[in-house]
Amino acid sequence: MLSFVFPGLGQAYAGRPRAAIVLALPPVLLGAFAAAIIGGRFTGIGNGLFSSDFLVAVLGINAALLAWRGIAIAHAGLTPWPDITGHDRRTALMVVAGLLVLTLGMHGWVTGVVVQLNDTLGQVFGPRDPGIGRGAGAGEDGELEPVNQPEFRWDGTERINVLLLGTDAAPGREAVLTDVVLVVSVDPVERTAVMISVPRDTGYVPLPDASLYAGGLFPDKVNALAAVASSDAETWCPDLVDDAEACGIRTLERSVGLYLGIEIHHYAEIDMAGFAQMIDALGGLRLCLPGTLVDPEFDGTLSNSRRQDEPLVLPSGCNDYDGLDALAYARSRKGWIEMADGSRVPQSDFERNERQQRVLLAMRNELAEADTFLELPDLLRAIGRTISTDFPRDQAGDLASLLPLIAGPDIERVVLGYPRFVELPSQPAVNYLLVPHRDAIRTEMARIFGADALTGWYIATDAAAPGDEPAAAVPAP
Repeated sequence: MLSFVFPGLGQAYAGRPRAAIVLALPPVLLGAFAAAIIGGRFTGIGNGLFSSDFLVAVLGINAALLAWRGIAIAHAGLTPWPDITGHDRRTALMVVAGLLVLTLGMHGWVTGVVVQLNDTLGQVFGPRDPGIGRGAGAGEDGELEPVNQPEFRWDGTERINVLLLGTDAAPGREAVLTDVVLVVSVDPVERTAVMISVPRDTGYVPLPDASLYAGGLFPDKVNALAAVASSDAETWCPDLVDDAEACGIRTLERSVGLYLGIEIHHYAEIDMAGFAQMIDALGGLRLCLPGTLVDPEFDGTLSNSRRQDEPLVLPSGCNDYDGLDALAYARSRKGWIEMADGSRVPQSDFERNERQQRVLLAMRNELAEADTFLELPDLLRAIGRTISTDFPRDQAGDLASLLPLIAGPDIERVVLGYPRFVELPSQPAVNYLLVPHRDAIRTEMARIFGADALTGWYIATDAAAPGDEPAAAVPAP
């Protein structure tokens, strides 16, 4: 049993020091190497830890360690075989066999987790190379140049901006809209992070190709932009005619960048059904409401479990939510919150943006406290079904290094909503389209990122379209 705990311990207890040293030395060296990696002694290998080759090597090491532990257990329990007789022999065989089965189960679990991790990383990061353009317009050298695909390689130290997208795809829905548009920006040098939500009904966002609409502005809601672009990739993205989905995402990515005056470096897309499964894999979330949330118009089609004529009701106070209820908490945008004094606070997309950010923060906290041993396999499967990104897998280690900043308590949250950043529509029954207050947004972005860091023709300049005017000074915060 001591050699089951660590190879060589049983031999040391039995007074066989040479065998103890021989059996203990390889695991000790392996442990020292693993500790050095975790402690950051080996620089520049963090990204390699997420590669398929490394994970295959881990499987090989796991198999070798399984065999080595089996040898140590059998050697400790069975080598004094001539001295064991009768009932003791049967007991020794049963104990050794039981420990070998338990050891096999432990290493089998590790094998399953590593295989699932490799599969999840392949699903999340995917094969798409964001720097390759196809079928674009000809440049000066006659070569085709990418139109809608940004070329960016993060060095691990500069500020990185990731566009987080959530779609409303669900059973019973024909059109797929991007109802979560949220930028997560992290500065690893200053060790700061900010979340910026763009309401789904925001209109007149700038387009990377100003010739598509008058003034270079999209005349519909931002949540419809990706679907419109992907429906006609040949017009919207000449370099992505063979990948309509990428055309929609890239167009939205660059338009949000122009809207905020920053460069969006990568995107991450979240499937809502998978998001609910991910919350369930974590054991649920703790979410709070100041009163009872009532939404008579919530359709509930994502789960197909709530009748469309049944209102959504979420209780007041802090409660534990399963995946579907947490998703309802994040998706509801109508109805009201009934306070303790009986007053009703109307809900809108702006309050929903706030709740979406709270769900992300609650998930962040739950991930930090997750029971890795019990929850990791299911969590990895849920992540693979839920998240996809164009962030390159060979930089996954750099991305993981940002988690302490994103998981910190001081992440700033901004919603670009009414009344400060958008104006309500004058004819909401005709077209509920929020009109941006460009000066207010520009001032807020200058406060967050610095005036000199803003770029793009919409927010960073006073131009009505690309190239119309020189860059204008950004108002002081």
